[in-house]
Amino acid sequence: MSFLDIRDLTVVYTNGRETVHALNDFSLRLERGKTLGLVGETGAGKTTAALSIMRLLPERTGRVLGGSVTFDGADLRSLKEEEMRVVRGGKISMIFQDPMTSLNPVLTVGEQIFETLELHNIENRSHQQLWERVDEMLALVGIPPERKKDYPHQFSGGMKQRVVIAIALACSPQLLIADEPTTALDVTIQAQVLAMMDELKQKLDMSMIMITHDLGIVAQTCDDVAVVYAGEIIESGSFEDFFMQDKRRHPYTRGLFGSIPNIDSRERRLTPIEGLMPDPTNLPEGCRFHPRCPDCTERCRTERPTAHERGGHVIRCHLFEKEGE
Repeated sequence: MSFLDIRDLTVVYTNGRETVHALNDFSLRLERGKTLGLVGETGAGKTTAALSIMRLLPERTGRVLGGSVTFDGADLRSLKEEEMRVVRGGKISMIFQDPMTSLNPVLTVGEQIFETLELHNIENRSHQQLWERVDEMLALVGIPPERKKDYPHQFSGGMKQRVVIAIALACSPQLLIADEPTTALDVTIQAQVLAMMDELKQKLDMSMIMITHDLGIVAQTCDDVAVVYAGEIIESGSFEDFFMQDKRRHPYTRGLFGSIPNIDSRERRLTPIEGLMPDPTNLPEGCRFHPRCPDCTERCRTERPTAHERGGHVIRCHLFEKEGE
């Protein structure tokens, strides 16, 4: 069994009038010590998948209709809330998308790291030992420990992201979920943060899920890749499966690569994917991608494709049903 194994997870959001189909038979596997890139457009369901793992879906609107989430042999969906609190932060941590809103403005950054350590104080460390650990974590992410008494507004965007990472890693989790951790950062700071996260992953022997829509980040940090479209994994495989030109690819994945500007081409530098993501309250019949697919057939419009695997590379598309296509 994989370190993290998600099978047929189905999640909806409802407000009483409309139902948003956020995840539809979502299946994903992550091996211990690996970094998985979760790629897709805005609204594809990437963040919902992360929140489902952490069991942080909004109580009033979010609902899991089916499926399983198994982490290190434990069924997370069957755990009691007090047991899940031990998992959150202690075994699985998450870096949220916007560091500007992830930190409490009325607490110092040191207090916020201390709070996490105190909540998961399994080793019964003393008050002084916990503060020493705060200093260690700040130093680990490149922030002088004496700045623990400063408030979030006294830090730049990149420094805030480092503080968020320090909070997430404070209890040495086995799995780190990073939800677009560099979205609000400029390119130089983004490179520094990614390099730091990779270094910390190696040092702490973690597994990681990197949620992004940037294939450049995937190429820099990930061992495996999974592409999300309309709430389902439409293609997954190793880094080599996605970035080797002679490998087969789902039409949507080809479109993602086509949307990257090609500076070597003088004729057409960009080949964008036509159309928009489908309305999640009214998903199309058949293949979810067929309204935008250049290879669409009549069968694609009426019959939902199943996942086909070859050598660990999985594609959900009618075009790849026969071996050798």
